[in-house]
Amino acid sequence: MLAAFTELKQAEMVKQFLLRKKILHPDYLPVKELDRIYFPITKPLSVPQAKIINTALKFPLKPGTKTIEGLLEKKLTKAELGLIPHSLEIVGSIIILEIPPSLVKKEKIIAEAYLQLNQQIGTVVKKARIHSGEYRLRTVKILAGKKTKETIHHENGLSLKLHLEKTYFSARSGNERLRIARLVKPGEKVLVMFSGAAPYPLVIAKNSEAKIIYGIEINPLAHQYALENIKLNRLENRIIIYEGDVTEILPKINKKFDRIVMPLPKTGEQFLPLALKKAEKGAVIHLYDFLKEEELKAQATKIKEISKRNKHKVRVLRAVKCGQFSPGIFRVCFDMKVL
Repeated sequence: MLAAFTELKQAEMVKQFLLRKKILHPDYLPVKELDRIYFPITKPLSVPQAKIINTALKFPLKPGTKTIEGLLEKKLTKAELGLIPHSLEIVGSIIILEIPPSLVKKEKIIAEAYLQLNQQIGTVVKKARIHSGEYRLRTVKILAGKKTKETIHHENGLSLKLHLEKTYFSARSGNERLRIARLVKPGEKVLVMFSGAAPYPLVIAKNSEAKIIYGIEINPLAHQYALENIKLNRLENRIIIYEGDVTEILPKINKKFDRIVMPLPKTGEQFLPLALKKAEKGAVIHLYDFLKEEELKAQATKIKEISKRNKHKVRVLRAVKCGQFSPGIFRVCFDMKVL
């Protein structure tokens, strides 16, 4: 669960901020550990005097709080209750569920219960097909609520207009986008390859003093959402977005960059030589991949070998696990410095 944690002496100030922003979770109580307190929250947001983390802490329910099990206890068998999907993603006003095959016949009942549980949710969908294809798009099926797959998602002080099937987006990467933004130094020129609907460029522009952020996206529908989102957040003077294949667009941009973000797991490393050509000496590159824990060291070595073959030397600063893709497989960001 997402949580904002801070020192006890800052607790009341942080609590009041969370209440004003309406992101303090209404159903759970905070947890104290030593000299810190963890406040459960509903969405990632930059919080003064606190850090946002995705924690495995068990937050106690407030007395009288509704639970999904409580709403369904008379509609599902005991065995079925144990299979209710708790792995869900919230994008704006839409909940995305993973329904196991054994519960397909009860999926609409479960979806209606989730609508009842969370008054801020307008639509419940289930994953019909995982991200695939050149644009890494998914297919979802509406189970309950409003018949829409488009929503406004709020994160890190921004509003993002998105369509679940027209552009790749992961709400679970909100913390990672903020982590990158906080690494950006004043005056940096930043490039985001595979920029989608512009979540990375927007979060960086909003939460750093970068001089300019460039983005390149091949999906024309995602590009249109990016243009709309830049205008929606009034960041036209900080972000420049190009539509097209990065291998064709990037060589035509007569600039080098202080920081390059490559949020394309699985195939991102094949674009590393191109990124290195556009990196200033001392630049930082953020390369993403899906890996098992035991594969991290070998992949770091591979990254250095690719760079060496392309006449560049890099130092891998860290490998950051920033989410779980599937059992045993993590979304990992390699932060590397061009030497």
